[in-house]
Amino acid sequence: MRRDPLSLKNYPGGYTSYGSAHRLQAVSPTFESLRRKLKRHVAAFAAAVEWDLQGRELEMTDCWVNIMPQHTVHSLHLHPHSTLSGTYYVQVPRGSPGTKFEDPRLDRFMAAPPRKTAAKREARPWVYLSGGSRTIAAVRKLAASRGRAQLRPRRSESA
Repeated sequence: MRRDPLSLKNYPGGYTSYGSAHRLQAVSPTFESLRRKLKRHVAAFAAAVEWDLQGRELEMTDCWVNIMPQHTVHSLHLHPHSTLSGTYYVQVPRGSPGTKFEDPRLDRFMAAPPRKTAAKREARPWVYLSGGSRTIAAVRKLAASRGRAQLRPRRSESA
């Protein structure tokens, strides 16, 4: 596994192909197959949020691999050139904390009172989508690319 400078800086102990191979769907039949399978999920998401694509389709432009062993973190970040972002988890070890998605309007809520502990998910300033307490064969998570996302470090041993 080649350790490019981006991996060394942002993924101590882990790996990302983002800086060296970020269009895997164009060079790998496995990732091209994933792209084809995700198309219907992307179309369903666009319909659910009522995007008027005026006959156009959303296309996968980038696809890369992150390997994040125990204690590796992917800090809050944006995908500024994306309309839609997604994560496909091949394996989620027991005890993984999940992905944090932040409301992009958060900076406009400075004077807002805190939310109730049991507030509905859509009323919260951010949500954690569970990484699960078990190994998951495949989990797809899609979100509009206007908010930040974060992958917190897994502290427990792999199961």
